[in-house]
Amino acid sequence: MRTNKAYLEKIGGEWLDDFVYISKERLKALDFEIIPFDGDDMENTLMCYPLDISKDVIIGSVEATSVFFKACGIEVPKYLGYPEELSAYFNREIERTVIGELSKADFPCFIKPADGVKLFTGEVIKYIEQVYNIKDYYDVTVDTPILKSGVIEFVSEYRCFVHEEELKGIQFYAGDYKVFPNPLVIEDMIDIYTTANCAYTLDVGVTANGGTWLVEVNDMWAIGSYGMDARTYALMCVRRMREIGRQFHGETENLWKKLKNRYNE
Repeated sequence: MRTNKAYLEKIGGEWLDDFVYISKERLKALDFEIIPFDGDDMENTLMCYPLDISKDVIIGSVEATSVFFKACGIEVPKYLGYPEELSAYFNREIERTVIGELSKADFPCFIKPADGVKLFTGEVIKYIEQVYNIKDYYDVTVDTPILKSGVIEFVSEYRCFVHEEELKGIQFYAGDYKVFPNPLVIEDMIDIYTTANCAYTLDVGVTANGGTWLVEVNDMWAIGSYGMDARTYALMCVRRMREIGRQFHGETENLWKKLKNRYNE
């Protein structure tokens, strides 16, 4: 009988990041066979296995996880970003445009990829030269979709882990760790976000006047743990991976049913 496998990424013989390292023992406790792979040589250390999203999980970079999805016949899940349900918590205008439409009149502004997860790192743009740098160093063109927003100054930023509509942890990752977000506001976001997946994170920021606002929503794969409880973190990753497989295969099954019905008409 085939064992469930957990593929954990290494680079240069070392674990890719702490979120990969902390998952190892917890996944073993969940009866996964641990298989380290080299993120610089995925062809020979990851792709050589019969990957199956219904049984396996991967903990690693966006690039490696995307390769895993595609090898399993799964489309890479779309970036969650800014769900319309949570628009009351943006505290800034967010506009979808393309990188070629940016002009000096827009600066300063914050931009990030609209579709490709981590296509390039989001950053505050103050000068046109920064746009040129992005186009020089990343796989983008003038037609690459981006999200453009006003610059909002956060005193601190935290990652909030949500599983099955329940807040599981709030982890600091930027700014002044002593400035804590309002948990009631976070709970309100969770209640309002009714179309959410089974596991995700709310990244929130606190402004100088004490307001708690949404930075972005992230899916529960290739996601930093920032000191989150390892058992909960690993379990959330496994459950979300299973859900992704069910969602995709469900869409495929529905498409087949539609085609069958059309053929029988």
